[in-house]
Amino acid sequence: MKKNLVNHKSEQTEINVSPLIDMVFILLIFFIVATSFVNEIGISSAYKDSNSKSDNPKPPLFFNLSGSGQVINNGTTIGLEGVAAKVRNFSTHEPPSVIIQVSKGAKAGLATQVMDQALLAGAKAVKLSVDSK
Repeated sequence: MKKNLVNHKSEQTEINVSPLIDMVFILLIFFIVATSFVNEIGISSAYKDSNSKSDNPKPPLFFNLSGSGQVINNGTTIGLEGVAAKVRNFSTHEPPSVIIQVSKGAKAGLATQVMDQALLAGAKAVKLSVDSK
């Protein structure tokens, strides 16, 4: 009997944790599935522009930059100093959108200066476009 008592003292008991890990993963999956997520609204059909009272949007103001360095508006050469005046006088109610059509051979620095002048004069948006001629 004495011998059996000695054998029991030398044996160490081990806890098997693999069922506990399985249970933690099962609980994790359960809570992920059971959690209510925030519903994202997504794209709605009511756009900002559709709420405006005017059905006809204002046409943009066009400037053409020629390869020789001229700034042209409606067929007349206005120069860089005339850009701000044209933008300010184009519309009194809301700031206009400006499209700059750049011809082949036009300087990038001139396009940047025209953009700066239009923005300083109060243009809502300025876009660059390539003249297809």
